[in-house]
Amino acid sequence: MSRGLALFDFDGTITRADTLYHFLRHAVAGPRFYLGALALLPVLLGYKLGLVGNARAKSLVLRRFFRGWPVERFRAAGESFCREVLPGLIRPGALARIREHQARGDRVLVVSASLADWVGGWCADQGLELAATEAEVAAGRITGNFAGANCHGPEKVRRITALLDPAEYAPIHVYGDSGGDREMLALASEPHYRPFR
Repeated sequence: MSRGLALFDFDGTITRADTLYHFLRHAVAGPRFYLGALALLPVLLGYKLGLVGNARAKSLVLRRFFRGWPVERFRAAGESFCREVLPGLIRPGALARIREHQARGDRVLVVSASLADWVGGWCADQGLELAATEAEVAAGRITGNFAGANCHGPEKVRRITALLDPAEYAPIHVYGDSGGDREMLALASEPHYRPFR
């Protein structure tokens, strides 16, 4: 008998808000956050209007706020974010569904464009596998670039199929909330679009 598979997007699906903004507020001190946000206003506006892509916008944000940070400092900020902030952003319905899949013995994988540094600790605590965007590190410091591709859109499917063969699982439940999940949702025998809202 085939084992079930549950694939969850993170931001907006498991959480009620985008975690990048909340991570920035957690990790970056007040005046520096506001000055950085002001400098990035054209990028953020371009992203909202569809003129700047997801990967480009996120990379520019990371460079502005974190380029040059020692990797230990960046990861510590992610760990404290997972403990102190992230639990308050989780949708109860999403967590309940995760627990249902785990109780059935399904394989549960979170597939996120967010960086593993601020999502990974929470996923590990919940017993979840994670495929996420990774931060590039050079000489022990954050560069502001990605190590590999941004885990968004078609890259989500590439990451999933690098970890497993979907043909070995049935049923396949996929949970997503945006256009960045379209390709992942196409893998599903049972797709769920914005199910916890």
